[in-house]
Amino acid sequence: MSRFFKRKKSEEEKTETEKVESTEDAPTGTETTEEEVHEAEGAEAEIEATPTGRQATIPYHSTIQERLMYMFNDSHMGAGIEGTDEFYIEFMAMGERFWIGKAPLGDIAMKTGAMTEQDAHVRMSNDVVADLLSAATFSEFSKIYLQYYKNAEAGKFIKIEVRKPITDLNRRGYARVPVMKLLIGSAR
Repeated sequence: MSRFFKRKKSEEEKTETEKVESTEDAPTGTETTEEEVHEAEGAEAEIEATPTGRQATIPYHSTIQERLMYMFNDSHMGAGIEGTDEFYIEFMAMGERFWIGKAPLGDIAMKTGAMTEQDAHVRMSNDVVADLLSAATFSEFSKIYLQYYKNAEAGKFIKIEVRKPITDLNRRGYARVPVMKLLIGSAR
């Protein structure tokens, strides 16, 4: 029971603890108080948290083929692409037919011409391609892409034709890769 009751301090012990406490409270040049530490941590957290409007910019590309290949090879936009089995997406843009694909255990490749066994076909109008090329960030690219897919205007449209079952595509990795999720996942 003695542990529940505090021991009464003698006069000498009280003065010693007061001296120690007063020296701890006295500010020195190198020590910081807890409030200052919390303020500094809060400031660091504010610096680390980037604003939502500030994202990695996409460099300038003169053609949509270059822009799409950059996005597929980027570590953030194409994150997880190495985990996909294979994929083939055919595009029709600027009067040209091309496809981007990945063979099993292969690298991402872009070729011109028609493709017979593609997973999906994406058709973009020339005006939309110009808007997509002017997008500075992936979120801006996504907004433009989804805007013209959902609300087609005269001369500005994106049409997606999924040629294989969407559940099969998701199993093969389309739902895990941000750029593939944008290009094909919006057709669900």
